[in-house]
Amino acid sequence: MKKLNKKLLTISMVASLLVGCASTDPYKAQSDDDFTYNPDMSFAMNVVDGSLGFHNGLRDADKPENSNLGSNGLDYAADAIIGSAFGGGVGGAFLSMLGENQANAPLNRTYGIAYIPINDKSKEEINRAFEKVDLDTKHTILNNFQLSFLKEVVDQKRNYKYFYFKGEPCLTYLKAIGDKSNDDECVFGGYAEKQLLSISTSTPDGKKGLFAVIGLPRMSTGQFFNFYSSPEYYVFYPRGFVSSFPFVIHNGKAYLFIKPNNQGESFLSINDLRKVNPKVDNYF
Repeated sequence: MKKLNKKLLTISMVASLLVGCASTDPYKAQSDDDFTYNPDMSFAMNVVDGSLGFHNGLRDADKPENSNLGSNGLDYAADAIIGSAFGGGVGGAFLSMLGENQANAPLNRTYGIAYIPINDKSKEEINRAFEKVDLDTKHTILNNFQLSFLKEVVDQKRNYKYFYFKGEPCLTYLKAIGDKSNDDECVFGGYAEKQLLSISTSTPDGKKGLFAVIGLPRMSTGQFFNFYSSPEYYVFYPRGFVSSFPFVIHNGKAYLFIKPNNQGESFLSINDLRKVNPKVDNYF
């Protein structure tokens, strides 16, 4: 138990206090607004601002002149972000511009957003959506890593849920966050207890139906492994943790905060994201 408590302390250090007040009723949506896509914003900004109702200082950068950062230019996009694709140092200037894009709390930490399909707005359906998020967390980690699940722990004081696992990947993960204990038990996922943000009839990527929009504030580092490829989840990463610029991971792509144009949205594959910063390998 002492070993697990030590990991609880370690993972708590990577989480910040949530700013703002949530509804005291977990089954009451915090907003009555339906999701509406704004074509003047990037996909990444639509995910954040359209789902949360705020962006807290995030902004879309203007796309560099004569650049191809759309879906048909991924390799070029990776080179552009690194700063080697444009002559005269334009690429470096673009990287610097993106690197200045820092949001205020709670968007100074990783923030997950789930669009879970529901049949109706009943408490039973909302509860099923909440449970699905927890099951997805555990199953995705177990399916991708040689770990065994230990338990869930809810810290009522911090309003935070921790998922404990045991196995070799814990050694790699703990090393990545600076823990030198050489233990194989760790918190491999966690988030501030789920919030029902709204009930939406569409998702940022255009799916229609009825969806419980669930916020996962203050996601801990191990949680990164859970949502990078699922079509139901969108995860915001702030500048400074795995990259020098903010982005949103959805369905295996890293979407950038760059204003759209007729070339389409600006995004990188996970492999291209690795080109930008080798540190990404610690989390994807």
